[in-house]
Amino acid sequence: MPSEPEFYVGYLPIPHSLKKTICRVLAGLGAVAVTTAVILIAGQQPFATSTFEFQQYRASRGTLLAGPYPALMIPGQGLPWLLVGPGKHGVGDLRQLDGHEVQLKGERIFRGQDHMIELQPGTLSAGGQGDLAAGAVDLGEVQLTGEIVDSKCYFGVMNPGNGKVHRDCAVRCISGGIPPAFLVRDANGHTETLLLANWKPELLNHIAEPITIRGRLARSSGRLTLYAE
Repeated sequence: MPSEPEFYVGYLPIPHSLKKTICRVLAGLGAVAVTTAVILIAGQQPFATSTFEFQQYRASRGTLLAGPYPALMIPGQGLPWLLVGPGKHGVGDLRQLDGHEVQLKGERIFRGQDHMIELQPGTLSAGGQGDLAAGAVDLGEVQLTGEIVDSKCYFGVMNPGNGKVHRDCAVRCISGGIPPAFLVRDANGHTETLLLANWKPELLNHIAEPITIRGRLARSSGRLTLYAE
């Protein structure tokens, strides 16, 4: 007579053949899980090299540039350092200090040649007239496609600081006065960061998605700025 299949009763020991089958199934599922994890890790893009010197307050001195967003031009340090406030806030209107030599303390944020300083409240003091920066060079009308990001997070406070995973944070940062930036890529995949001036609230609806903006491109103190129409 053919042998009857083993029957498992919950309060009795598991039959030997059934135990072997369960072990093989669990081993197979474990192998699938490990393989899937390895594939996902291998396909993950590495995070960009960026730094936020949290609670490392450094003294800086230079010439304050008020527009289109407050920045500090420090001799010998390339592009101006954008200035932002703590948290999701800008530093406000500093046009009265435009062109003045100032000193301040703050935490540095940088990603490649893009950098800024989170100003420590109460540390900004102004002196006399500083070294005047060269005037802006008009590069003409352009139409560019890219992604709007908030410069503070993108430069190094968050990583990644762009894309849909960062959209809600970027909306709050830009709404609080953080300078918006526009990321564009050329045919070789090289990314350029433009400051986005003439900001309009309706652009908040297009953060972290491809958008085409037409406007005037200008270069000032090495920094590219897109003045949107």
